[in-house]
Amino acid sequence: MRVRSSAVCLSAALLLAAHGAAAQQSPIVPRYGFDLITTGTDPIAADSAGVGSRAWGVQLTGGVVAYRVLSLNVDGGILLMSDEAPFTQETTQGEKTSGVGAGIGSVSAGLRTPPLRLGGANPRFLSAGVNAGRSWVNVTRTITHCVDCHGEDVSVRAGTFWEPVVEVGNGRGAVTARYRVYGGDSDIQNALMIGFTVSPQRTPKSVDAAADPQ
Repeated sequence: MRVRSSAVCLSAALLLAAHGAAAQQSPIVPRYGFDLITTGTDPIAADSAGVGSRAWGVQLTGGVVAYRVLSLNVDGGILLMSDEAPFTQETTQGEKTSGVGAGIGSVSAGLRTPPLRLGGANPRFLSAGVNAGRSWVNVTRTITHCVDCHGEDVSVRAGTFWEPVVEVGNGRGAVTARYRVYGGDSDIQNALMIGFTVSPQRTPKSVDAAADPQ
């Protein structure tokens, strides 16, 4: 509980910093977006928990980039897994079968290259980097859209990770790709995230775009 409270406090601090940065046009650039995400869980842990080893979902992202090279990030979303150990229950709408869903959240920090101009009539910018952080996951088996139906917690852990990051954008918006590798303290082994981020202010000019009038 203490760890989750710390994560919530850090998330709130990042969002407040992002709001202040947008207002002052400082070197701290706020960013918001979303990812499509797929995760892989250790097959032995997945079998023990009665869930599939592959999950799919979506998450919201937020954070700040400071001085073009330092990033602080938070993300949170939902995952859907196959239920390999379902139960059934009689409801007012007949017999229903359980399903498995999860909520996942993460905090991370990292370093990235300054935006590098790719050139062309409509210039794009490339940035690459690496983050390190921690994830938390809460997995449950229950019957959806059912009040007072049986539900149970599913034992799947998330833990520390590192992730390479690649972004291609135009200064305010960027397509992002991340591949998250979890450590031995996590049942989730990896996560692939493809997403899009936007910023209320343009990212400071790249080192190769000093003459760009934009």
